[in-house]
Amino acid sequence: MKNGVLLLWLLLMPMLAFGQNTSSVFGPVIDAGEQGWEYRASYDDDSSDWNQRLHYQRAINGSLRWRIVGQVRETSSSNFDEDYLRGELVWQLTPDDRDYQTGLRFELRHRFDDRPNEVTVHWINQWKQVENWTFRAILGASRQFGDNDADGLLIETRFSAVTSLTNGPSLGIEAYSDYGSTTDWLDTEDQSHQVGPFAVWDLGNNWSLFTGGLFGLTDGSDDAQLRFRIGKDF
Repeated sequence: MKNGVLLLWLLLMPMLAFGQNTSSVFGPVIDAGEQGWEYRASYDDDSSDWNQRLHYQRAINGSLRWRIVGQVRETSSSNFDEDYLRGELVWQLTPDDRDYQTGLRFELRHRFDDRPNEVTVHWINQWKQVENWTFRAILGASRQFGDNDADGLLIETRFSAVTSLTNGPSLGIEAYSDYGSTTDWLDTEDQSHQVGPFAVWDLGNNWSLFTGGLFGLTDGSDDAQLRFRIGKDF
């Protein structure tokens, strides 16, 4: 399996030519004892720069899970310039047996190169009322501090819908929006709104592969991005 994953990675490397958005539309559900790691890569078609990140996560119990994230970015001086380090804590608020799940994710991010640090809270929502479909909606609010920090709260939303095919991958669509801050709300064309399809494959032995694309809907959005993730749960 490891040789197969390595071969798949080598085949996909030339495709990394289109997303710097390494985020995801995550859910609130936590399984006691879960742990795993994931590598993500993305490349932006506008800037011709690409980012890479690696995270490790582990459940504390059936309601809490921590994660540590490190990301590097391509700059004019380096292909692997430090971007940020981030700690996360997810708190599942609803019982496991409900079709509607909700929770919170708390983040603390340290950025390098005299850029502002950030504290973020995400309100996570997930619905499974429709057979074979999962819907997610996230509202995020961030407060920057330190060098060159922005005033007010930075507001973002994320949405996704995904279905699983019989003997095939999971297919879905996701959307990401950034609206500016509560003290400087941007005009619609200056906001960032991206939407695109994705597919997730089960590679066996708890390995998974994600590929997807995002396309900008406004002048303030990046035009096109391609996103790639591979991970393993334990």
